[in-house]
Amino acid sequence: MSRRFAAPLDAVDTAESSAGGTRIEAVKRIVADDPYLGGHYPDFTIYPGVFTIESVHQTVRRWAAGRYGRGTAVELTSITSVSFAAPLLPGDTMTIGCDVTGQDDPSTVRVKARCHRADGALAARMTLGLRIHREGGHDDA
Repeated sequence: MSRRFAAPLDAVDTAESSAGGTRIEAVKRIVADDPYLGGHYPDFTIYPGVFTIESVHQTVRRWAAGRYGRGTAVELTSITSVSFAAPLLPGDTMTIGCDVTGQDDPSTVRVKARCHRADGALAARMTLGLRIHREGGHDDA
């Protein structure tokens, strides 16, 4: 079975989209005893940057499932830019804000995301390209 996301990593706790449907807000709590944190810098455990990207990806997956149905697949096609500004440590709560815009190809979207810690510090920002595959083979997002 092909996987298009980092299963079983649960990289988002909650996600909600705005009434207009192009703004998504999500939350991820960084839990100290999650198995993926143990070996990531043993003397200074941080939430890995690639997991921050995966958190944004899973946020968009939840948005697409709500908009197009549960069988909708969201494939990461490009990382246009990414920067990490502050570490996410065990006990932190990351809030994710995503703005989704359509592209020339109706099956693709561009996502601009900003991730903040609970203290307000910017943890990461990124721009991603994603392809949306709707149930029944219709790719028009």
